Amino acid sequence: MLMMEMISSYFTTDDGNEDNRQQPQIYAKNSMDRFGDDLCGLLLSYLTFEDRFRYECVSKQFQRTVFKSVVDISINDQLISHKSLKGRNFSYNPMDLKIVGQMLSHMYDSLMGYETTEFNTQLLATIARKCPNIQTIDCRGIGTKYEEHIPEMLNIFRGNSRHLREIYCNLGQNSDQLCHTFGPLVTRIDRISAAEKQSLIHCHQLSRLHVFSLSDVFDNTSQQLLAKNLTKLLFGYNSDDNQLLSAFVAQNQSLKSLVVFYKNNITPGMFPEMSKQLSRLTQLRELRLISPLIQQNLLSESLRTIGLNCKQLKHLSFELRGYNPPLDGNALLSLRCYHRLKRFGLTLFGTIDEDLLEPLKLCHRLTHLTLYAKQMNYKLFDNCDKNWPRLQYFCLKVITITDELLDHISRLPALQFLRIVCRHDIDIKDNDFSHLLSRSTKLKNIEIRINKVSKY
Repeated sequence: MLMMEMISSYFTTDDGNEDNRQQPQIYAKNSMDRFGDDLCGLLLSYLTFEDRFRYECVSKQFQRTVFKSVVDISINDQLISHKSLKGRNFSYNPMDLKIVGQMLSHMYDSLMGYETTEFNTQLLATIARKCPNIQTIDCRGIGTKYEEHIPEMLNIFRGNSRHLREIYCNLGQNSDQLCHTFGPLVTRIDRISAAEKQSLIHCHQLSRLHVFSLSDVFDNTSQQLLAKNLTKLLFGYNSDDNQLLSAFVAQNQSLKSLVVFYKNNITPGMFPEMSKQLSRLTQLRELRLISPLIQQNLLSESLRTIGLNCKQLKHLSFELRGYNPPLDGNALLSLRCYHRLKRFGLTLFGTIDEDLLEPLKLCHRLTHLTLYAKQMNYKLFDNCDKNWPRLQYFCLKVITITDELLDHISRLPALQFLRIVCRHDIDIKDNDFSHLLSRSTKLKNIEIRINKVSKY
């Protein structure tokens, strides 16, 4: 007879007498039970969400631990409407765990092969019961077809998720009902319907917001500001928003991250006024500006205004879609005011010459650098090891890859991630990077993309 190897552990029993005795508890050598639930839960935490349903039927220990580490969940249209579970009545008990796992596994395996049907409350109820430790629910992936069901969905999870702390959502249909009930839990919003923006007043913990226009956070009648104390904002800006921006900044001094995209061409007085208001955000850490057209003198002066006042700023990036006349070294001269700058990005629909980025060589604290342009002079990177000794991430868009470019890059002593986007198809061989890899001892990842297709 084949004998199974066994191992023993001891536990203490109390039979009411004074002397406690240790009794051996026997586990098979190949049993996961001998590791305990904590270690088993840690190992299972590396599974994808769908794989947890596939493998929960392996053992009772898997059933106890596989969902404990699920604290964040994202819900989209496909998940809440999939018809492979339509009409099934699942209950959460050991007898049907295997069936539930098989059905949910089948749902994920064949997701793209089924048509969506109606809002599937049974599936959501099953997930909610299995994952009682959920802290964050992200329902921004739910489109307009099903967004009216979001309050119903959140009610399902609220009954089972005692640790629920945050909800990410959009404001569309039924937003008033959603925010009245769950507003205090809403911390991120990516889209707001103009008709539903009044619901923002119920979202007292809102920290991140995306709006198409700054007017979306003001009441149409009273001009009351509906979103205060934000930490991150993305908004569209036009020449009529100067007054609104002043009122917004006054009650959002907590802003740390800001993305501004201009919806029309900048007038001579528009950019300086905007920069003046942004300079009041003394807690700002990240600033990204996307502009269709800007004059060099306006850019330089505005950079100086922001840099002198926003002393905590560490991440700065520009996307300039046009400029007249062409930018030169004076455009970015004010970068010397950004003493804590660690990340910089510049996208130009034109040529980056050597003079333009000359001020960037003074930013010795840089750890991340992104440069995109139609044309670029590789002499920009002469002595890059001395100019950017801390650079860890380098993203570059070039016409082609040359030995000269790779030689410059290989000198960066702290480089860990390199991403190069080429516009022309070229033949890339492993030995083209041998010199780079031999000199860049800390380099962990190289990504070369040609015509948006990865070749390396």
